[in-house]
Amino acid sequence: MAGPLRVGLIGVGQRGLQHVQVLVDMQSDEIVQITALADPYPENLADSKIKRFVDGYSANGIKMFDSADSMIESGLVDAIWFVIPPNQHKGEIERAAQRGIAILAEKPQSLFLDDIISQDIAITKAGVPSTVGFQMRHDRGYTDIATYLSDKWVAAMTMVAEGGVEGHGVKHTRTEEQGGPANRVWTANRAWSGTSVVEAGIHQTDIMRYWTNDDVEWVRATYTERPTELHETEGDNPIAYTVTYGMKKGGVANLLFTKPARSYYNGRFDYIIHTHGTIKLEDDIVDYRFDGEWPPIEKPTDADVRHVISKGPHTTAMGQENTLAIGKAFATSIVESKPENRLNSFNSSVNSLASVLAANISNDLDGEKIVIEEFINDDKYARYRVNPNR
Repeated sequence: MAGPLRVGLIGVGQRGLQHVQVLVDMQSDEIVQITALADPYPENLADSKIKRFVDGYSANGIKMFDSADSMIESGLVDAIWFVIPPNQHKGEIERAAQRGIAILAEKPQSLFLDDIISQDIAITKAGVPSTVGFQMRHDRGYTDIATYLSDKWVAAMTMVAEGGVEGHGVKHTRTEEQGGPANRVWTANRAWSGTSVVEAGIHQTDIMRYWTNDDVEWVRATYTERPTELHETEGDNPIAYTVTYGMKKGGVANLLFTKPARSYYNGRFDYIIHTHGTIKLEDDIVDYRFDGEWPPIEKPTDADVRHVISKGPHTTAMGQENTLAIGKAFATSIVESKPENRLNSFNSSVNSLASVLAANISNDLDGEKIVIEEFINDDKYARYRVNPNR
């Protein structure tokens, strides 16, 4: 297409403002033109508020809407960034696709698989460009891993993400008016977030798929529930999550996710085991592998087998740098007709979301092995897929 991409954004809250910053930056490079913003709360669209969070923002030329549908029907946008809490989607993505509008959807797109399938069918039928907000795929180091592993078989992966409930910030949606948490920290609330694995651990789930160019075939999960008496102050999501994914190519991936209160500690531990090596995310990303005649006469040292595959540090995979990277990749993929820039599509991302939703079901069913294709198609899981509010 010729000229800047006309872009609208729905949901000008905490995450939405980060995307608005990206759009402002891209607008200055004439990649996009911001033509519309939508939010049900007038204060979120106020010029004074947005300017507090977004450098270089100007409302000139931007039409403000109080609903998603009014923007969708306006004819002002070629693409929409959907930045809506996952339990607040009500068919907007489907209606945008039917209007021929390209879609960048922040994850998770819903807490119910039937909604996701409906969205995917509408996007596929309309043939519109789409991507889901898995910005880790656009991190240079993580892309280096995917490239390095492209000719290797991965036997096992483990990702440990250690965080605390204090990392859940106060949001901009008036959850207290909609039966949600009074403190507006909806990411700590199960009914709004779908658990921390769905709301946040979906990133680790998706990046393991990206690294291995693989899909999850089955899931087993066990959660450590937060005591009921702590729900009012800490949220009702579990304290710890143990999730195992069986990959279609035969490997196994483990995701350990923690959310205690009062620790104020954030840490991580990652490794990838391929047939003849161990990849570690250190200050650099390294592969420990022996390249000489095997077996060696003497046992090699760590230094002998340490090979840097990506110079680091790679500590900003979830930072603003890669929020810009995914936004720019999506916009340029449309403007320049280069769909390969997207690194995923709505359809290819369904497996990531189905996998974390299946982890919740596995935990509810005492660690039952949930096969993803059965979760998507079989009647025995129908009650877990349906959104009772739609």
